[in-house]
Amino acid sequence: MKTTLRLLLSIVAMVLIGNFIILRLYGDTLQSSNLFIVRGTVFYPFAFLNGILGVALGAYIFLDWRKSRSES
Repeated sequence: MKTTLRLLLSIVAMVLIGNFIILRLYGDTLQSSNLFIVRGTVFYPFAFLNGILGVALGAYIFLDWRKSRSES
């Protein structure tokens, strides 16, 4: 994987993990400002999805980086 693509995907992984943290910390505040959205059905599943995808993308980038270092 090229270095620029790896850097871009690393930034995306950090944004996903950051979004997970923000949604978990401020889910109650966001829910109170949008009364029609229930946090249990929208915010928390969305937060966990962001967290899982961020960690999986980060792990993929790290494993690909290790693989490319061992080949060269």
